Amino acid sequence: MKAKVSRTAEKVTSVVTVWIPLIGAAILTLRNVFTAAWTADGWAAPVALLLAGLVFQRLDLVQKQQKSTEEKVDAIIASASSVTHYKNGREFYGALKTALKDTTDEVRSSYFRRVPPGNERAAKDYFKACVTWANAGSDRALLRVMAEPQTDAMHEWVEEQREQAKSVKNGKYRLHSIQLHDTRAISQVDALSIAVLDEKTVFCAFTTDDETVRGFSVTSGDLGGYFALYHKKLFEGGKKIF
Repeated sequence: MKAKVSRTAEKVTSVVTVWIPLIGAAILTLRNVFTAAWTADGWAAPVALLLAGLVFQRLDLVQKQQKSTEEKVDAIIASASSVTHYKNGREFYGALKTALKDTTDEVRSSYFRRVPPGNERAAKDYFKACVTWANAGSDRALLRVMAEPQTDAMHEWVEEQREQAKSVKNGKYRLHSIQLHDTRAISQVDALSIAVLDEKTVFCAFTTDDETVRGFSVTSGDLGGYFALYHKKLFEGGKKIF
């Protein structure tokens, strides 16, 4: 009996003298850790890292959204309006001829040069392509306005166009002329010539002399409508040639 009591006393003494101090130390250690963590000093670093992570994540999201928006806007602008420049007559008339393939209803053009297109192959091919285009559809219209011819060369060019117009069915090729102001300055410089295809694509031609043609084209529904209205006023105010 005394032996059992002695062993029990030893266990109690061991728990009291060994395990309680260890457990107490562990509890105190954990308390100190949590106490330190919850203080400003303890949470300053992790909170700063967390906030920085959230900020950078938000910035990355904003940048991605902004990039996506910019791409969409660029796509809209590109589809709505595109400008192409041409450094010579071959490029200009060649592009016009190519654009006719995608034109379905109407071509409004002006020819305000003081001289005929000349011997440039691209120009001749374009004017012939206009007649072919007009004949390819029953509802197509080729409406051209030009400066009133003042020279024999321009009268000859008009007659060439008249002969070509005879092959166009139902009078779909119509040519009018208008009187430009005959001043010294204008007599040395051609007026701006345009071509409006389906009120969507506008070609503008500039000539610095009798042989040099430069220009650009713009694809835009709004601009096409403006230029078509401008051409309509010119055409209706002109004198019928055929």
